[in-house]
Amino acid sequence: MAKNLVLSPGELISYIEFLRGELIKVGDVHGLNNEKTVRASQELDYFIYEYQKIIK
Repeated sequence: MAKNLVLSPGELISYIEFLRGELIKVGDVHGLNNEKTVRASQELDYFIYEYQKIIK
């Protein structure tokens, strides 16, 4: 049985900032069209979307 990880809005913002930094690093190393960069971008988008749902 999987457990859901629940983050506070502040923790989520911190994680989003972390993911943003990681995306920049991956993009610099691998290029913007690389699969790793695209996956990192999609993960960032997911958490931004989740944050937006929470604050509404």
